[in-house]
Amino acid sequence: MHVFCEKEAGTVIKTYSPELIVHPVLDTEYGMEEIDSWLPRLHCIVLGPGLGRNQSMLGRISLILEKVKSFNVPIVIDADGLWHLTTNPNILKGYRKAVVTPNAMEFSRLVKTILCKDVPPNVLPDPKLVAELSTALGHVTVVHKGAHDIISNGLYTETCDAVGSPRRCGGQGDLLAGTLAAFLIWSLAHHQQHNCPAPGPEVIAAWGACRLARGCAAQAYNQCGRSMTTTDLISQIHSEFTRLYESETFL
Repeated sequence: MHVFCEKEAGTVIKTYSPELIVHPVLDTEYGMEEIDSWLPRLHCIVLGPGLGRNQSMLGRISLILEKVKSFNVPIVIDADGLWHLTTNPNILKGYRKAVVTPNAMEFSRLVKTILCKDVPPNVLPDPKLVAELSTALGHVTVVHKGAHDIISNGLYTETCDAVGSPRRCGGQGDLLAGTLAAFLIWSLAHHQQHNCPAPGPEVIAAWGACRLARGCAAQAYNQCGRSMTTTDLISQIHSEFTRLYESETFL
């Protein structure tokens, strides 16, 4: 896994895991050159977690998104990436290999900016509104995270309402974004070879990732209760993935 970050964050991220290949270049003068060299070799991008919301980063994100589209790389946009998308939604419009994953507050901001509608973040939105936002973005797939996950590409809308955890802990959205990136790679590759049926590879990938994340949360809560953290969810990925997607007893 490759992580592109600002220079000061590089050392901290490198100490997290030896599996990470860290590129602390986002705020350097040669940063875009390194991104250019790596993008064609990457299978999927997750843009947003930990990026920050300063104006200088906004310009870099716009450049990165243009490069991602030019190389036709799938992308998941989450967290601070959604903040920047709110300021310039046209940068992603019509790019079907993109999936955005707003929580209730992020969804409310996007709807306000793009659809000029006020949506209280404490109210589960009408699935038709999620579809409307996707359509306005040129059928970019939208995953509204909440009590029920609502997934739409504007043409098809699905809901993942499997049991999860009554406790929400920081980092669960990051876990979903990462698993979604993996599912997106697999789903698009399968579609290229076998032509996935409706609702299409992006929606299928999003539903699969939401279901896995909910299953991991449920199992982690069963074991750890209120002390559950996102690390506990990560430890459930293998067993829950096997149960859901490699077992004939899937319910």
